[in-house]
Amino acid sequence: MLQDNAPTLAAPQQGTSFEGIGENFVGARQVAPFEVKYDPPDPEGDVGPAHYVQIVNSSFAVFSKQGETLFGPVPTRTLFAGFGDGCETSDEGDGVVLYDPLADRWLISQLAIPNLNGGSYLECIAVSRTSDPMGPYARYSYPYAFFNDYPKLGVWPDAYYATYNEYAEVAGGAFLGIDICAFDREHMLAGEPADQQCMEIPRGEMSGMTPADLDGRIPPPPGEPGMIVGFGRNSLVLYQYHVDWAAPEKTALYPVELAVAPFTAACDRLSTGVCIPQQGTVDMLDALSDRMMFRVAYRNFGNREVLVANHTVSAGNSSGIRWYEVQDPGGEPFIHQQGTYAPDANWRWMGSIAMDRVGGIGLGFSLSGQTSYPAIAYTGRTAADPPGMMGQGEAVTLTSSGPQIGSLRWGDYTSLSVDPSDDCTFWYTAPYLPAAGAFNWRTRIATFALPGCAPPETDFMIWVSPTRGTLALDRDSSWVVSSAALAPAAASKMLAISLSPLPPGITASLAPASIQAGEATALVLHATGGTAQGEFSFLVQAAAGGVVQSAAGTAVVIANDFSLAPERTEVPVGAAGTSALRIATAVIAGEPELITFSASHLPVGVSASFEPASVLAGGSATMNLLGPTWLRASRSQGRVIASSASASHVAGVEVVALAAPHAVISWPLYAQTVSKTARVVVGASASRGTSLSSIELFVDGERWEGGRAASSPAVFSWETRRVSDGAHDLKVRATDLVGTEGWSPHVTVWVDNPGFCGCSSEAGGWEALGLIGLLAALRRKPRPS
Repeated sequence: MLQDNAPTLAAPQQGTSFEGIGENFVGARQVAPFEVKYDPPDPEGDVGPAHYVQIVNSSFAVFSKQGETLFGPVPTRTLFAGFGDGCETSDEGDGVVLYDPLADRWLISQLAIPNLNGGSYLECIAVSRTSDPMGPYARYSYPYAFFNDYPKLGVWPDAYYATYNEYAEVAGGAFLGIDICAFDREHMLAGEPADQQCMEIPRGEMSGMTPADLDGRIPPPPGEPGMIVGFGRNSLVLYQYHVDWAAPEKTALYPVELAVAPFTAACDRLSTGVCIPQQGTVDMLDALSDRMMFRVAYRNFGNREVLVANHTVSAGNSSGIRWYEVQDPGGEPFIHQQGTYAPDANWRWMGSIAMDRVGGIGLGFSLSGQTSYPAIAYTGRTAADPPGMMGQGEAVTLTSSGPQIGSLRWGDYTSLSVDPSDDCTFWYTAPYLPAAGAFNWRTRIATFALPGCAPPETDFMIWVSPTRGTLALDRDSSWVVSSAALAPAAASKMLAISLSPLPPGITASLAPASIQAGEATALVLHATGGTAQGEFSFLVQAAAGGVVQSAAGTAVVIANDFSLAPERTEVPVGAAGTSALRIATAVIAGEPELITFSASHLPVGVSASFEPASVLAGGSATMNLLGPTWLRASRSQGRVIASSASASHVAGVEVVALAAPHAVISWPLYAQTVSKTARVVVGASASRGTSLSSIELFVDGERWEGGRAASSPAVFSWETRRVSDGAHDLKVRATDLVGTEGWSPHVTVWVDNPGFCGCSSEAGGWEALGLIGLLAALRRKPRPS
């Protein structure tokens, strides 16, 4: 939905507003004003219970919530004093600061490049040892072989996630793709050595990407993968990153593509991406529309999970902010709503988005145009506003006093975060200019809130999952009652869990009946045989210190139900190959009903069919997986879904996608002359997740007897006197344990065995000329693979 007009409502009222780091900024106990040495400013910040921490390029500062500078600004490398590598000596910027609401800790990171001419590229990460951002930090340095540009980080329970735009080198290096990395959060919080795991998205497959960053104190469900978001052609792509620290070979990255309203990236017609106008100059600014903006904000409401994200698109003759709300991102994701915010002819870009505790969405951005200088602005929507609309008006925090001249980069990003103290107040930081010029930027830090959001009345909450479930007659069904501490002090509270009266025939048990805030308990319902079928609601209550919180759930009493059981929990599928998996069902209540099957979350390119497509409960079907020829190695948490008239069940199956084995003939070389017993040296490797079964030599399309090996490298003795003199084609077939085949490129050689071919020894010159001509013809002639 294109929002091309501004609402008549007054804009969200601004709260606190104060200067951040920038030209001539004077910080805590600082004699000399801050001097801008780098451009763009890269302003980013986050808010905790008592502090706001801002980072700009390669410096950071700590503020009170009233705007007093408590520490800094200082170079970010200050955190790494005495650390001993490039993190201590280098300041290459692209800094990120995050507050971890689950641990009440801080994370600060930046790039370090000890040698700009090449060598190791570093991501330097410091994690606070306490809730005080001015206290001690555990420090980490992660090296990369290529330039890890434009790092973006996010907080998640199992890891701190990062994305990078990877280049061959700093200056003018080729773009290689997107790196997605996970850092071992548990060990970092403990101040212990911490590993990382990385996966690469090849160049051309995806926009610049951003990891999800958690807001609020309700974590994702246990085991939910980290999430990374990018966009493709008229699509939003959500990567679910399943990291396995105990068995890294099982780590998997799975993309889910969601169709969205068509869009064109802003400034897309220009190779430079520079088209944002400013008043008073012909110099334009870079829209950075080739990437997701920071942050992708995640929030768990207990009964639903939400991601909000944004990027910059064309909107008529200007640019606007395309924003999305994605629900159920860790399950079966779908676009709940989307919109393009472009209410007038001005240009809006460099957005940052977040959601408050009641579902209101705040959106900050930069604003400019032919008749205006770049400004800091924001808007928002409440949950009651029409879908796809920012219905709460627009406000300008501060307008520059002149245009940016001589430098095209503005940003490269801005940052909107939510105050954990009330889970309502948005904190926004962005750049502006005090006068026309370049390298004279300043930043502002401002707050605002949306109508209808108030701090929680209690410091804990509970919720029931699933919110709606089935309950078969004479059977038990289980629900999980989860809790969360909404403030650090509430984590020690004990909650007494109870259940409201239930309909006749329904009994319940809670184990345990008392939990600590942040823990969960199991609720088991049972329906006796005479219970009336149909839907009923139940209410779970948690009490602590005279305060009671409630959560509702729904159960549907059914007569007929079934179970679902794949014969294996893991199934491989190879390139151009098929795999079969038997799916068994059984009647567990009532009469058998017709069950239909489907599958989701399969590796990219893998398709599934079922034979038969439906069965009566108690029967079985075979799921057939087909891999394309171009299949890439990956792992995916696939889902088999079985549905009847009364019930639906899901079974997890890990699908291991296996790329075709790689094979190569390293000797003899192309166009080489061989004779007698020739050595053929070959190498081969199997896809991650399997190993080689065999390597076979083929001569002129026929398998050569004796040309078989079980491992790589292999050396075959080819008796060339068993073939005629002249050109012959060599190829190698490598097969893995699953049966997936991969072929080497062909190597054409010339066999010359005097005395066997009848050729004159004086004819060497003629034979050489004939070989050259023949090989030229062979190069032109297509060959079967």
